[in-house]
Amino acid sequence: MIEIAYTLSCEEFGPRELVRQAQLAEQRGFTFALASDHFHPWTDRQGNSPFVWSVLAAAGQATERRWGPA
Repeated sequence: MIEIAYTLSCEEFGPRELVRQAQLAEQRGFTFALASDHFHPWTDRQGNSPFVWSVLAAAGQATERRWGPA
């Protein structure tokens, strides 16, 4: 069975937007999500670098699907 993931880009979006994206991904049938984990953005223009584990916990709280390894 093919599974397609959605990538939560922590360099591009803040934590609230990432949680909203996880909700939308679930609603549209994505079976799992991935999130980048960086201590700081790659460039100053990106400007975001939330603590990835908090984002994933919030996404888990805001969705029905179990996000993570099968």
